[in-house]
Amino acid sequence: MAMTTMEHILSFEDATPLLGQPEALRASAKETGYLFFKGLLPEAPLLELRRQIMEICMRHGWLAAHTQLMDGIAKNDFAIIESQDPRWQAFYCDVLRLRDFHALALHPAILGALETLFDEAPLGHSRNICRLIFPDSARYSTPPHQDHFYIGGSQETWTAWIPCGDCPVELGSLAMAVGSHAWGMQSTHKAEGAGGNAVEIPPDTVWVNGDFKGGDVLFIHSLAIHQGRDNLSGDRLRLSCDFRYQPLSHPVRSDSLLPHMGWLDWQEVYRDWPADEPLKYYWNNLNVKIIERPI
Repeated sequence: MAMTTMEHILSFEDATPLLGQPEALRASAKETGYLFFKGLLPEAPLLELRRQIMEICMRHGWLAAHTQLMDGIAKNDFAIIESQDPRWQAFYCDVLRLRDFHALALHPAILGALETLFDEAPLGHSRNICRLIFPDSARYSTPPHQDHFYIGGSQETWTAWIPCGDCPVELGSLAMAVGSHAWGMQSTHKAEGAGGNAVEIPPDTVWVNGDFKGGDVLFIHSLAIHQGRDNLSGDRLRLSCDFRYQPLSHPVRSDSLLPHMGWLDWQEVYRDWPADEPLKYYWNNLNVKIIERPI
């Protein structure tokens, strides 16, 4: 099991009332390393994206026969883990080509909340990530880690974790260690689960976790330690998105502007998009300070 046992778990504090109090919102983010917003996003674009991704799952033969598409019921005794598995690659490349997947990352409600947090315009990284977690796959739950290990660039990068629909704890919602962003970068070791690297964390750590409703968004600091909870639903797929953002004035590492996993380039991602789609290469229209990844 990749997930670390959590002995002390609190519920997320809703930061929505702080959107009209910028200084208080920034103070809360600085203290805890996270911001949780109930109903920040409208459900319609989330459910439409869920429909499109579940249709991809169906085409790849991952859903149980004679079930409702939007329920995301996995085929019995079947699981594909995020990996170099050609079946996962084929699925993931289909997801990366979805225009609505990338559009959700730039939703005005998300960018508006981040502009309040950063006190300046945000830059959304274009390396958008989809997570699909099969039931009964606890061995591969996302282990405790820090996103900055993978992102580099500005430490003031934040990740938005967004489930595509309701995500109760038993489906495998996200948990984070309160205040762990203040611990600095931690040593890593190899682990099973998404990313393949983990950090050690004291057993008396205080975590926050809880059920998510469609439209809820969790923002976490790039140094905040977090992990996925096991999908204990028995038969349902857990579908979520990881989108990353930083203040526009901060430097961004070049690979944060490339398609996730590197299996496609942007020309391949945009292959079936309208020629005049404004989302294409949107970062080229911004004053972005790009740095290269260290060799």
